[in-house]
Amino acid sequence: MSKKEVGAYVYISNNKIQVLTGMYAKNKIQVRQVYEEELEEGSILNGIIMNNYALQETLTEMWTKNNLPTKPVYLIVNGSSITVKPLKIPQTPEKNIPGLIKSEFRDMEEIQNLLVDYSIVNPKMEDGSCSILAVLSTKDFINSYVELFQNAKIELESIDLTQNALIKIMKRLKSTQNKTFTVFILDNNMLMQCLFANNNFIMTRRSRILADPSDSEFAREIGQNINSIIQFHKSEQTGTEITDFFLCGFSQEAYALFDEFARNFGVKVQAFPEYLPTEIILPEGQNPSNVIIPLGGMIRYSS
Repeated sequence: MSKKEVGAYVYISNNKIQVLTGMYAKNKIQVRQVYEEELEEGSILNGIIMNNYALQETLTEMWTKNNLPTKPVYLIVNGSSITVKPLKIPQTPEKNIPGLIKSEFRDMEEIQNLLVDYSIVNPKMEDGSCSILAVLSTKDFINSYVELFQNAKIELESIDLTQNALIKIMKRLKSTQNKTFTVFILDNNMLMQCLFANNNFIMTRRSRILADPSDSEFAREIGQNINSIIQFHKSEQTGTEITDFFLCGFSQEAYALFDEFARNFGVKVQAFPEYLPTEIILPEGQNPSNVIIPLGGMIRYSS
């Protein structure tokens, strides 16, 4: 695909399908259109396809109604069936990297049809090592998505991962450079939390949010998760402190809580990092906080 070719970038969350059309060229994410369709309840659960028929129907109708391109199409997946771990490895030819990853996950060797993949986050760290994002999944999990799109007559170019998409966009925003921060992404009642320190991805975890955003308990649950990740980072004794929280995918009514969180925890809280027109172009009125994962998925080149 040429850098100027328009593609479709698809993210399937617990309750909806998001599709961005556009391109990534000259280090700029250029979004032409944003499309969303709600999913029938129970169609997918933490990345696992539970109702293939309902999901395929929604996918097919979405493509037909909006005349979306059937290629190139890039999918970003998420879920508990994928194990993700940032690793520092010695400088080595790429052919040796899968073996190094497997040695880090010896406890998973008994899993049948295990797939190993990775992305290079920083090819040369200050200490001379290489930083990668190691990914383990199963063939059954990946094939379930390949078959879903095949049956919908949509040709997948590649399958990316939510954490990798997030890393890519955070590495390219000038406002997040050399900071220690956390990104929360609320997907229905699941909260994904990703910690970054000095341009490095540190960890990710998920927790279930029981309260509705209109409930008073919602603020308490989110506050507990903010406090928990702050305490975790302090225990790591990295010499840095978390200065920013980006709470993505939160409803407008929840934005009223951001100032309260900022006061309580002494951090800056906002929906999305500051960005320049030279970094991201979105359709008018579109909130980048709600499409942060497919935005990161649009970054296809290291330049």
